[in-house]
This record gives sequence, C-alpha cells and structure tokens, in this order.
Amino acid sequence: MSMISIISPCIIFGTCCYLLSKKNTAEAVLMTIGSGIGLLTHLFYILVPYWISSRNMPYTDVSKYYTVTGIISFIASICFAAGFLILVTNILKKNNIIKDQFPKSNDLP
Repeated sequence: MSMISIISPCIIFGTCCYLLSKKNTAEAVLMTIGSGIGLLTHLFYILVPYWISSRNMPYTDVSKYYTVTGIISFIASICFAAGFLILVTNILKKNNIIKDQFPKSNDLP
C-alpha cells in the first residue's frame, strides 16, 4: 500500500523528462533534476524502514541517514521550484507579448 504514494512523483518526473525532451532549456533541466532527486528520496523514505529493521541499526545511524536525505531532498525541491518559477515567468511574458500584438478598442480612430 505504501508504494501507491510513488505514483505522483513518477508522473511529475515523467512530465519533466517529456518537457526536457521537447524543450532543452534551463527550467526544464532544473525541474527534471529536482523531480528526479525527489523521486529517489521518496523511494529512500519508503525503503529505509525495511532496511533498518533487517539490520537492527541504532537510532544514531538512522538519524544521520534521514538528516542527509532531508538536506538532499530540500536542495532538490529548491531546484524544482526555481525551474517552475522560471517556466511560469516565461509563459507569462509570452502571453503579454501576444496580447500586445492586437489592437485595443481605444487604439482605433
């Protein structure tokens, strides 16, 4: 049942890979890197409890793994957010350029 939570990160990563294949830009690269690392950390969070229980690891070792993974996940989230912000900004700029091409009612004589 816990593997169901992996569906949305897979969809996001697949969508980012599709965007990168169609449009090789900075925002596509950032979003793909962020979502890929996010997918890996999500898998890590799902599989680590099984790994910990099979090895009977002490809490101090477990907390080190979770701390490092949390930092990596945070950096991946920042990469994805920066790429998404750039993408939205570029889309809004393109929409403003298209709107400025058509005459307005007050522009007519």
